[in-house]
Amino acid sequence: MASESVQEQARAENQPLVPRMHTALNVPELLVAIFSWLSKGDLTQVARVSRLLSSLSLDIIWETIPELKYLVSTYRPLTQQGITKEGIRVWKFRDTPDEGFWDVFWAYAGRVRAVEACTGLYTPEVICDLRSQLERSSCGPSLLPNLRSLSLRVLTNDSHPIEALPIIPAGLRTLQVSIELNITPSTVQRLLEHFTTIPLNQLEEVEFSRRGRVDSDASLSLHRATFLQQNRSTLIHLNLAIFPLTTEDLAQLGSFPLTTRLTLVQKGTAMELSNFFDAIASSFPQLQWIDVNLDDAIKEGVPIAIIGGLATCRGLRSISLASLYWRPLTKEDVYQFGLWWPLMEEFSLYQTGPHSSSRPATPFALLQDFAQAWSRPLRKVVLQFDTAAPSPDPSSIMVRFNRLETLWVGSSPLDDRDVEQVVELLKA
Repeated sequence: MASESVQEQARAENQPLVPRMHTALNVPELLVAIFSWLSKGDLTQVARVSRLLSSLSLDIIWETIPELKYLVSTYRPLTQQGITKEGIRVWKFRDTPDEGFWDVFWAYAGRVRAVEACTGLYTPEVICDLRSQLERSSCGPSLLPNLRSLSLRVLTNDSHPIEALPIIPAGLRTLQVSIELNITPSTVQRLLEHFTTIPLNQLEEVEFSRRGRVDSDASLSLHRATFLQQNRSTLIHLNLAIFPLTTEDLAQLGSFPLTTRLTLVQKGTAMELSNFFDAIASSFPQLQWIDVNLDDAIKEGVPIAIIGGLATCRGLRSISLASLYWRPLTKEDVYQFGLWWPLMEEFSLYQTGPHSSSRPATPFALLQDFAQAWSRPLRKVVLQFDTAAPSPDPSSIMVRFNRLETLWVGSSPLDDRDVEQVVELLKA
């Protein structure tokens, strides 16, 4: 009865009947937190409730899109024209009587913050139509003005959509480029030149990756990637694994004072290794995580002393190095590492050459020295140990690992005594 009287009073005063909503739901941050647990299907239903909920729901729905075609199809429906020899779909506009819904497209485009994969190709008609609409609308230089993260897969040597469409804005933060094995160096250089034409100045993460181990003889160069230097004051994560670099290349690349995570492939002789790591320490003084593959042309065993230049990077927490062969570590090496890098969490020396029992390896007993150097922070050790060498009595172990989760000792089997030692070292 009370509700009926309220309705009658509202009708008499010509006031709209508005459903009451809890005051807590007037806080946008709270709604965003709640909506983050909903599926996109559920959010489309929520978007129909009210203007407030619609705006917040659409922000989440369009924040990350798996492929650019989903956005383009809001302008005009797309249909598949064909498939290239690499298996890439080519899209064209479906024949429709309308001229497109640019306002709808632009309302969604402004919400996109990340594109997870940009792989499809588009006909010249699609590209020209979108470019002309952008120019006529005076919406700005980019189709995705608020894009912050872009992941590309380069599957063909043909022109990539990002080269034809103005997708990347100046405010991009993350750029990830995955290169297939069939992609030629000229295609990569063309992409680098395209990135350089964009006034990028806020990049925090740049990653160039390729399936499989990169050949150090690959004729890929960074000399046209001047956009990296333009972002040296903002780059935190840098993965240049498809570009084999010499010491001179590192010097030309310049200094990156804020970079904490680095992935490289070294190119050069064994005599140049010490200078190579000296150059890394000079160019990247704030390193916390480093991953380097050494030149496969280096056939002899590599001494760990070559990384001595990294001693100035006191904040190092993870070292991952790969070589055909490593010379055995000594107690003095591990002791020195503990002094240089007291926060070490992961220490990995991968040996990519075939295993041979005739090659000397690090004594298994040295694991006790790792515990003495990094008993608290260390979580992972990867090293080719000589498990046939004598190991200390488990009862003599004084220092143990507190957090060790991964221990890889090589392909040699462990006998019962070695297993006992590992068990004792892992006891908290």
